[in-house]
Amino acid sequence: MHNVYDAIEEFYGNDPGWEAVLPQNIAEGYFRHLAWQGVPDDQMRAQWDLLVMLCIYLENAEKEMPEVTEDDLIDAVAWCARNVVDFKADYQQVRSFLDILGSFFVYLKQEGVVTSSLPPYLAQQMLLKDDGTLAIIDEEGRYLPGEEKREQEGAPPAEGRIFLNAGEALNGLMREIHTYFQKDDFNLDFERALTLYGLGVDKLDLEEDGSESFWRGFWDYFLFDYHLLDQDLTPLHFFEKYGSSAYPYLVRELGEAFLALFTIEEVLDEGRYICKDFLTGEDYFLTFPLEGEEPITDRVFMGHIFYNRSMGMNYLQSFSIKPLAQKRLLETLLRCRDWYDVQEPGVRWEEFLERHSLICRKVLRLTEQNPASCVFPYETKQTDYLPPGLPEKDEMSVAEKILERIFLARSL
Repeated sequence: MHNVYDAIEEFYGNDPGWEAVLPQNIAEGYFRHLAWQGVPDDQMRAQWDLLVMLCIYLENAEKEMPEVTEDDLIDAVAWCARNVVDFKADYQQVRSFLDILGSFFVYLKQEGVVTSSLPPYLAQQMLLKDDGTLAIIDEEGRYLPGEEKREQEGAPPAEGRIFLNAGEALNGLMREIHTYFQKDDFNLDFERALTLYGLGVDKLDLEEDGSESFWRGFWDYFLFDYHLLDQDLTPLHFFEKYGSSAYPYLVRELGEAFLALFTIEEVLDEGRYICKDFLTGEDYFLTFPLEGEEPITDRVFMGHIFYNRSMGMNYLQSFSIKPLAQKRLLETLLRCRDWYDVQEPGVRWEEFLERHSLICRKVLRLTEQNPASCVFPYETKQTDYLPPGLPEKDEMSVAEKILERIFLARSL
């Protein structure tokens, strides 16, 4: 991203709905005003991030810019401290935030967007104490005792933790992770994961099939689904536990992702959908770019879901499967899960997906190619089993005594 104007264009281009919160021409006009005053681009980018925070708050609070008061801005500071990873409500940051909003509100008044430029300055007087500490809220954005009314009237929490520059942060984190797992210590795991994934997607000749799509899919599988030989952790959880990152909050957020199969039930607007979990029937909202022009009723998606089940990110696979074939797909996956239930009684869908994502990928691909040929031919039946009792100690052979010690040691 080259400058602040590129950032503004991307913000409105990704979701034209922001126009109702803050018109794009007003935002661009304000920064042209700053540029004429000689403000460098890096400072304008920092100011733009703060205005984005204000816009996100206003959308959650269902408020419009002309009606913002000093009490709203106090709540905005508290809300951002609780919900925006990049913002901490210490004295200096709150003062800088409200100083910038003070300058912005002066411009808004000149443009006739608001009737008063005082709210940021009044909020500053109420929030900032002479001893360099905060009033009304603490540094985590929680309201102090005695401010229960403000807390009750405040904006509801966001659906998930907000990263102002999620794309840049995600790219930076991926570079860290790729470097970390290309150490010699992980060669065996890397080769094993590559073989397993190649079998799962029917691509073993990397010279022929080493496309960008293959490698994006492989890294998605490796980081989120593959389990390392040494500690039986996914590489992402291993990195969270033993690695070092400049994006610790993002690492934790990604670590909470889960693999899902889902269908699109309704299109809300460009990039936002109401989806139904294909296996559990649970409904949730997802945001992701939809590629292709196939009917959405004939598609089953597979990917990892982040941010409190509100956003689909990273690598998303789409399978063209007709509604009748989707029934066959569900039956096959049910039989696969029942087979795994013998090993792990009472297993839930999310546990099955966590351990056997490659089986799901394989079944999806086979169903897409030829639904009639995709079957799980094994009958699954669990029976009660009571092993015979061990003989008395004095009747045991040496071999039986050794085996008893082994089994008892493993059961501890």
